[in-house]
Amino acid sequence: MPTRAHAMHAETMEQPQVLARMLREHAAGVGEVVAALRRRNPSLVVFVARGTSHNAAIYGQYLVETLLRIPTATAMPSVTTLYGRTPNWEAAAVIGVSQSGRSIDVTEVVAEARRQGALTVAVTNDPSSPLAERAAHVLPLAAGPEHAVAATKTFTASLAMLAALVVGWGQHRELARALGRLPEVTGAVLAQEAAIRALARKHAKRDPWIVTTRGYMLGVADEAALKLKEAAYTTAESLSAAELLHGPIAALDRKSTVLLLLPPGRATAGLIDVRVQLRGRSVPTLTFAFGDDPGDVAVRAGLPEPLAPIAAAPAVHLFAYHLAVARKLNPDSPRGLRKVTLTR
Repeated sequence: MPTRAHAMHAETMEQPQVLARMLREHAAGVGEVVAALRRRNPSLVVFVARGTSHNAAIYGQYLVETLLRIPTATAMPSVTTLYGRTPNWEAAAVIGVSQSGRSIDVTEVVAEARRQGALTVAVTNDPSSPLAERAAHVLPLAAGPEHAVAATKTFTASLAMLAALVVGWGQHRELARALGRLPEVTGAVLAQEAAIRALARKHAKRDPWIVTTRGYMLGVADEAALKLKEAAYTTAESLSAAELLHGPIAALDRKSTVLLLLPPGRATAGLIDVRVQLRGRSVPTLTFAFGDDPGDVAVRAGLPEPLAPIAAAPAVHLFAYHLAVARKLNPDSPRGLRKVTLTR
């Protein structure tokens, strides 16, 4: 199928406009939630999510723990929906992330947390969804309809919304100014499409894939692995580079391919050392770089490290898309999947 016929491609390319609209239209709503969080001063932030939204929530955890120094947790929805139990989250802020807002288990956890007296927030693309109705506060993503089964623009919008929330909560002025550059920077990332497409075509027959990084970028690595599986049907796994060195690197050889996401900042030097080790073992390694490294795809985004994952998201979406097309697959119709997955 030609590129223009695929919703996944069209929705990936919309991301700069989506981010501009979200940041413009919902600044006041973010401010209201920030004010509520400051009044409550929670001692714990709990994220509730599934699938792509869970990958966004991992990014949220890094933001909260590093920028606010508040401990975080990821809720296990089955505790509530299968076993009829819910931890005591009365002193917590509970943030449900679901693009559709129709994930039954995520909604039930948020509803139970609200009944306990927790401050609850829904991050969703549908402000009239069950999740939005059951949370005390709603942060709409303003991404517009998303038709492809593989979520792209709503994932990136979720990252940006969580960043806006945490940056506002912590009153990080430099990061707040940098948020305004996200539409421009994601546009620059998408301008690298030709290079990304060429890499995908060159490596179309490669399998399996490992996606690795560290720190703030880890949720995007998880997202990359998910998209490689659901759109391109590859065997893919995401691992922190620290975890990779603790054992799994022994299994990698010339048959494996590593996609390394290289952010700016504290994680850079260690990841470059990992790349040297991988290449020393003759493991094919592709680098998507978002700082000064030349990389196989390089975007000098100029974003602070905490915001670099938002620039990385459209790059991995494009790569998974073009890998699927190069493998003669239709990324809009992954086998066995629907747009909304209802789990309980």
